[in-house]
Order: sequence, then structure tokens, then C-alpha cells
Amino acid sequence: MHLEGEFIVNADQREVYAFLTDPARIGPHLPDVKDVVIEDADRFTVTARVGVSHIKGTMTMKLEIRDRQPPVGTTVIGKGAGLGSVVDMVTGFTLEPLPAGFDAAPAGRSRVRWRADLTIAGRLAAFGPQGLLDRIARKNIDAFIAGIQAGLSAGAR
Repeated sequence: MHLEGEFIVNADQREVYAFLTDPARIGPHLPDVKDVVIEDADRFTVTARVGVSHIKGTMTMKLEIRDRQPPVGTTVIGKGAGLGSVVDMVTGFTLEPLPAGFDAAPAGRSRVRWRADLTIAGRLAAFGPQGLLDRIARKNIDAFIAGIQAGLSAGAR
């Protein structure tokens, strides 16, 4: 499954990059997270609640931050297991500063472009053909974006 999009945050490019590449800051903002275990600056494990139709439980994702290109972008690689399924994920972020006056707003904002490629095998894969996984993925992405925006706003206080 391939997903992509973009959103704007009220933080400068360097702050957004620092947030997205810090497991301690980004981990708690992933949707339905129960636990985050940080191994080092690049590797962390997230356990989250997952529910698709009648299949509900937890999934554990091992995540690794790669291809750091401060302050322009990064890639996060993930491998997860749970609910009789496995998930492989590659997510990339590209950041760009927005000039003052863009959208009639002050300077200090950034555009975040993202793309994600997911491969799902096992019990959860059965929900792909009906588009259910796509809808759930988009709902979780919206929650993640809201979490990023809230996390960056909280960090600015």
C-alpha cells in the first residue's frame, strides 16, 4: 500500500526535523501507542493497540531512523508483528520552510511532505481488497499529524 501527502506545521524546519528524528518526542504521538522503548538515538520499539473489524489486539513495531539529512528530511523503516500479521514500512519525510506571507501567515512555519509504503501479510492483509486498511491507515495518519502538530505546539511553550 502506498500513501502520501503533506501538511503544514507552526514550527520552523529545524524544530520539525528535530522532533521527527527524536524517538522520545515522536514515539508518544504515534496513534494508539501503549509503550515506547528507546534503544538509542536511531532505534525504538512501539507497542500499539490495533483493531481492524473483528481482529483486535496489540502490534509491536521496531522502528529505525535512517538517511538523516538535517534539516531537510529523513526516512523511518519499520518492521512489526502482531495479530497473526507482519508489517513492513518505509516512511519518508521531506521538510521545507514556508516564507513569511505564505497563506497570509508569519514566517516560522514548515511544510512536511510524507510518503509511506506498507506491506502487510497475514490476517490483516485480508482487509486490504475492500479498502478497509486504506481507510484505517488514513485515519491513523490524520491522528499522527495532529499529534505532531500538538507535540510541536507543546514544545514551543
